[in-house]
Amino acid sequence: MDSYYDDGGCCIVHPDSTNLILTGGKGPITQTNWSFVVSYSRNNGGTWTRCNLSGASSGWCYSLAVAPSASNIIYAGGQVAGAAAVYRSTDFGATWAKTSTSPTDTVLSLEVHPTDAARVLAGTPDGAFLTTNSGATWTNLHGGNLRVVLMYPGSSDTLLAGGSAGVSISTDAGGSWSPMNAGLDGRAVNALAFADHGGTYLIAGTEGGSCYAWQFDVGIAERPLTMNDGRGTMNDLQAWPNPFIACCRVVGHERDEFSIFDHSGREVGSSRGERIGERLPAGVYFIRQARAQAQAQALVRIVKTR
Repeated sequence: MDSYYDDGGCCIVHPDSTNLILTGGKGPITQTNWSFVVSYSRNNGGTWTRCNLSGASSGWCYSLAVAPSASNIIYAGGQVAGAAAVYRSTDFGATWAKTSTSPTDTVLSLEVHPTDAARVLAGTPDGAFLTTNSGATWTNLHGGNLRVVLMYPGSSDTLLAGGSAGVSISTDAGGSWSPMNAGLDGRAVNALAFADHGGTYLIAGTEGGSCYAWQFDVGIAERPLTMNDGRGTMNDLQAWPNPFIACCRVVGHERDEFSIFDHSGREVGSSRGERIGERLPAGVYFIRQARAQAQAQALVRIVKTR
C-alpha cells in the first residue's frame, strides 16, 4: 500500500537491498482527482518520498518491476486519465519518465526479461503486450482479458498468462498459446507466481476461490548408473548440455523407452536409448521413461533455450 495515501496498487522490495522499498497506488490532488503515485523508502520504511508521476491528471499505479540485469531500472504501470501508462526510472525510482507509447489498456502487471532491461511484458485487460525497446513500441502477444504475465525461470521464451479464462502457456515467446487449466475449476486467475519447493510450482490466486498449484517438476526417480565410457557413476536420467542447444541426450538402457510431450500433453517425440528431441523448438517439455523391467513411468521437465 502506498504509505502516504488511502489506496495502494503494488509494493516491491528491491532485490539488491531490503532497505529500498517501493509502493505504487494513487495519491490525492483533490478529493475527486487522484494521481499516479510511486513512493519509495531507502531506510526500510522509516521515511518515504512520494513521486506524483501524472501531475494534474488522475491515475493509478498497479504494477512495479525491477530489471534483473540492470537493477537501477524500474518500470511502473497502470493508467492515467483512463488510458494505459508505463513509466521508467533509471535511478532506482528517484525520477521517472513516461514511455513514448503504452499498451492499449490498463497495465496490471509487468515482467522484465532477465538479461535485457529493454524487453518488458505487460499484462492488461486487452491481453499480453511486449516491448523490446523500453516502451517505444508494444506488440500484442495474447488477446485475452489478463491480470498477470510471467516468464518461466530459466526459459524466458516460455510465458505464462493468467486472467478471466484461467492460465495459458506459450513456449515460443508468445507466438502461440495453449490453455493450462486442469484442476482450476473454471476460476478466473488474478495472480500468478513461481515457487521452488522441491520442484518448480506455479501458484495461481483465483477470483472467488483459493490458491492453486501446478507442479512442473515431477521427476523420474534416480538410481546410480555406471557408464562404460569412463564417465563414472551417473544419475539414471540426464540431459546434456542443459540448457541445451542442438539436442537432448538422455542416458538410459537401450531397451528403455522414452517419450517426450509438450506442455499440453501432446506426444512430440519418442526414442529408445540415448537421443530424443533433436529437432524440437525451445520450450518446456516432459519426458516419460518406461523401464524395460518394470515399465515404471514418470515425468521430468527439460528447459530448452535458444
